[in-house]
Amino acid sequence: MQRYFIESTNEITFTDEQIHHISKVMRMNINEQFEIVFNNKCFLVEIISFNPFKINIINEITSSPELNVDITLLYCLPKGDKLDLVIQKATEIGVKNIILVQSSRCVCKYKKEDYIKKITRLNKIILEASEQSHRFILPKIIDIIDFKDLKKYQFNHSFIAYENEKTTSLNSFTFTKNESIGILIGSEGGFSIQEVKYAEENNYKAISLGKRILRSETACIYALSVLSFLSEDL
Repeated sequence: MQRYFIESTNEITFTDEQIHHISKVMRMNINEQFEIVFNNKCFLVEIISFNPFKINIINEITSSPELNVDITLLYCLPKGDKLDLVIQKATEIGVKNIILVQSSRCVCKYKKEDYIKKITRLNKIILEASEQSHRFILPKIIDIIDFKDLKKYQFNHSFIAYENEKTTSLNSFTFTKNESIGILIGSEGGFSIQEVKYAEENNYKAISLGKRILRSETACIYALSVLSFLSEDL
């Protein structure tokens, strides 16, 4: 069923783009039903009028698809359009927050002003992926930081995916409901030894993502999928 996120926090109002999508793209009719998310709550609604556009709330949907842990993806900036793919898939899998990291081996170098320009498009990707995957919340891109600023963000569990770690995996850890988890994934060049040491000094545990060397975008999807699976039954 189609789902839309309401931007306003004061009252349920639809944007012109949403109304166009409902009436012209989805071709919905009077009495047709769809879902809305308003203030992190989901409701089943039906259309009662198009001019003006009005809906009636049928009931609240209380079964939440959100994960039982709060996952933050810390992703070192990739080249090309890989960032778009990672943000889309991270949203679908259930990540709560995203922090973009500038590491020593990042080919792509973003300045703060570049980040501000990209944020509108990235947030649109998050919105579309959240609607498609029936999320209750919109993940947030919190910041873009230098690697040395990792210590600004603290989690109950912090991990760095490192190809030279051979024994410890995410399966080695036990999580508790509502805990926060930070997972740090490198760009195409991985991490320097100095960066891994710095992360470990700031309570990040080096983990393996298996015997194969994964592309950075694949590593993100793999790690988040494992964390999602491990948190399902908490």
